[in-house]
Amino acid sequence: MTAMYTLRKGGAYDRFIMMLEALLEKGCHVHCLSLTPILIQHPYYTNHVVGLPFKIRNGFVTKALVLLLFPFCLLFMGWRERIDLIVAFGPLYAFLLTLSKWVLKRPMVTFIRLETSFSPRWQNSSKPYRFLTRMVEYVGLWFSDRIVAVNTTIRDDVLRLLGRRRKVDVKVLPNNIPSITEGVREDPLLMRRRFGVSEKAKVIATAGVLTRRKNFEILVKYLPKTGVKDLFLLIIGEGSTEANERYRDYLKELVETLNLGKRVFFTGWLTKEELWRIFCASDLFVLPSRSEGMPNALLEALGVGLPCMGSNIPGIKDILHYEDLMFDPLEEESLLQKIQGFFSDRQFFDKVKILCQERKDVFVFDWEERVFEMITETSTSLIK
Repeated sequence: MTAMYTLRKGGAYDRFIMMLEALLEKGCHVHCLSLTPILIQHPYYTNHVVGLPFKIRNGFVTKALVLLLFPFCLLFMGWRERIDLIVAFGPLYAFLLTLSKWVLKRPMVTFIRLETSFSPRWQNSSKPYRFLTRMVEYVGLWFSDRIVAVNTTIRDDVLRLLGRRRKVDVKVLPNNIPSITEGVREDPLLMRRRFGVSEKAKVIATAGVLTRRKNFEILVKYLPKTGVKDLFLLIIGEGSTEANERYRDYLKELVETLNLGKRVFFTGWLTKEELWRIFCASDLFVLPSRSEGMPNALLEALGVGLPCMGSNIPGIKDILHYEDLMFDPLEEESLLQKIQGFFSDRQFFDKVKILCQERKDVFVFDWEERVFEMITETSTSLIK
């Protein structure tokens, strides 16, 4: 049994679907509670949709009702369906599933995709909000039998938080590079022409949900300062909240203010194949985030053979590893030097390509098989 509050495009939701499909392919019966339909066609999959008497929005009322209704709906669903195992895709969902875990006495596996509210980045948030979030996350993690973190920093944070109070099983399962369709490599010039970019021009691509933690504005601000002739920027992604929309508008205003309207393009959401085609038509992928779990877009860029650079932060550091591939997302010179070196220094260019190929090889594995093993190991050892 598992749950999903709402549908938000992005890497976390993609991984949630991959997890469900991995369980279904192994013959597990999966029951998922959600606010909006999660359309998976499989005879062993049942989606239980909670109907609300108003249009679903990412607002306070909807979230409050989720906190009040989901625990009891999940308990009833788990009791009726006689579930054997509970899977929470995040500390919040672990909190919502805690009542079911406690009453039904079933093991719970919790996956953590982003840093928790106990990390230093949350120190700037309001105290009441931080206190409430910490309480919710702490309860969810406390009742989890196994916790699976997406990177080593999150694992270490959880061990520091819970390790002294109870014995907790914390594993690390990084994201992998998905199988890339070979057809996306055909004629990258067609994709460039779509944006009016010539064959000899240089293209930087970046991708993700348009949220402030992605720090895309640093690429926009410093694009003219690189000194690289005919350099273009493609920002791939969109958002699903009002805050995301405000951030998108801010980026577009910044582009207009800097008179970069012909050099910066916003593509919106793309299919996987379209995303990979853009990567194949680009020269460099840059992810300047301030906070990450383990970005799928970065892994997919590596997967098509696109040279990559990113912020020297947990999550990205787990992927890129080498200092030559990373920069401080808050320092102008750090980013500029990397981009300038890549486009002007042939030796550095070749080194980046070699290092990226090495990191690509590390993340080519069967993620679905590993996630199934981590879940079923817990059920086998704890279900009596």
